[in-house]
Amino acid sequence: MQKIGRKWKGLLKLLGPIFFVFILLRVIDLQTAWALIRGINLKMALISILLFPVLNTLLAVRWWVICRRLELKTSFKTLFQINYISWFLSAIPMVGISAISKFAYLTEEGKPAGLIAISITLDKLFNIIGPIFFGLFAFVYFPRSLLNYMHLWIFYAGLIMIALAVALFWKKIWQTLKTLLSRFTSKRLHQIGRNLEMKLVKFWSNFDITFFSLILVISIVIGLLRSLALYLLAISLNISVSFGFMIACRALVGITNMIPISISGLGTRDAVLLLTLPLAGVTKEAAIALGFLGFLWTILFKFSGVIFWLKRPLPSDSIVAIKEKLRS
Repeated sequence: MQKIGRKWKGLLKLLGPIFFVFILLRVIDLQTAWALIRGINLKMALISILLFPVLNTLLAVRWWVICRRLELKTSFKTLFQINYISWFLSAIPMVGISAISKFAYLTEEGKPAGLIAISITLDKLFNIIGPIFFGLFAFVYFPRSLLNYMHLWIFYAGLIMIALAVALFWKKIWQTLKTLLSRFTSKRLHQIGRNLEMKLVKFWSNFDITFFSLILVISIVIGLLRSLALYLLAISLNISVSFGFMIACRALVGITNMIPISISGLGTRDAVLLLTLPLAGVTKEAAIALGFLGFLWTILFKFSGVIFWLKRPLPSDSIVAIKEKLRS
């Protein structure tokens, strides 16, 4: 049954690319979109590539902060390189390869397997929570364009009521959030080992709003950097939109990409841009051209990690052995 489930997950990832092909064939003028890409300002596009190491540094910082809280002693330099390698290996069409490679490298260094598994699981968890909070900006930014003006007051009244509820019942909401997060991580780690419960309980007992805020801030800055990359790519295509508008677009892209129906956001990113960019007077062809550039940017970002992988390659048989061990 697990093998069937994994096969279905692999097939689901083809939905995004299939939808992208449909857009190319039935929704836009392909020649116009290609002309836009051919006329790209290479200087602006290349500037966006400079964000690769900055973005990966922040991703490594978040993982490093989690490791320190877990008392998993490893240097930031090591985590930076391992995170970059795992990002490169994620380009391989193999479910869970990124997490498996992180586990393999740290295990090779003699780190406790239990703490490694917990750190990877928590980093994955906050990689989901970050885009969700960052995505809230889009729901504040876009209602004036997406909703009828007559009903706009309902939206803002709802936001005020939610804010008041959070202020009045903050302690209960915080405890509920901790409980839900604890259950999520416990369920995932149960598949790896049953002796990790005490270590996980210790982490959640020390989990406070200061630590959560730090992780959240790092995640939001990561979202802003990805928005900046998309904004620079938009400028390279001579698309005239504000940075705030692009942040809102990227916030929706981040939420959509959490649904496992695409490969590196191909198709899902384009769907969001096709919905939002015309609100700013951008043509459908330009929206798809930007989406495709965003896909190429992501692929290049992943393959930039090959530099560290060449310095420290991990044998494929080690990855397969660890994957089989985690399944058993």
